Amino acid sequence: MELKKAVLDNWAIKILALLFSLALWFYVTSKGKTEMTLTVPIELRNIPQNMAVVGEVTSTLEVRIQGQERLLRDITLSKKVVCLADLSLTKKGDNIVHISPDDIRRPLGTTITYLSRTELFIKLEPLARKTFRLRPVLSGLPAAGFRVARVTVSPPRITAEGPSGMLQSIERLSTMPIDIQGVHENTSVEPRIDYQGKQLKILEKNIAVTVVLERTLK
Repeated sequence: MELKKAVLDNWAIKILALLFSLALWFYVTSKGKTEMTLTVPIELRNIPQNMAVVGEVTSTLEVRIQGQERLLRDITLSKKVVCLADLSLTKKGDNIVHISPDDIRRPLGTTITYLSRTELFIKLEPLARKTFRLRPVLSGLPAAGFRVARVTVSPPRITAEGPSGMLQSIERLSTMPIDIQGVHENTSVEPRIDYQGKQLKILEKNIAVTVVLERTLK
């Protein structure tokens, strides 16, 4: 009876005090909150094994993030906000990958309130390999009194890995131009490969192109 009386006595004042405490808590927790819009990168994660993403894929999206001002103050400099798109359930062909606020990596204590897109269109193709004889491309002329005797490539054949459809469209691979303007001795370089704008990976390491010179007859 005494406990019941203690609870019911001055109940209006107690409810008012509770409401005041809740209002004060909301004020304290919301004080200093701000909201900002960021353009963040999209990282593709968990691409299925032996598959490759082909075609154009949106690389960024805009998000609106809310949180304490101190948390957001240097957020653009720290690059702590990233969209992690999970491709683990995708398969060969066209796919739609859904994006939600849960896919946005962000500092603790912040909330995502807006996404400029909620879907990504992803096309996958099986990875394939193809062997090419690498064609060296030279630029310029040796020094006076010298000429190119021969050009060798080691290894003579290289293996490219990439989407199967893309590899089928490539007939040969060449180096980017190798500058031999004014050289007067044998030259060996590690060439850059002309990928023709394709998404390829060369499996061999330490590729070398050697240019052998000889003196011209006077």
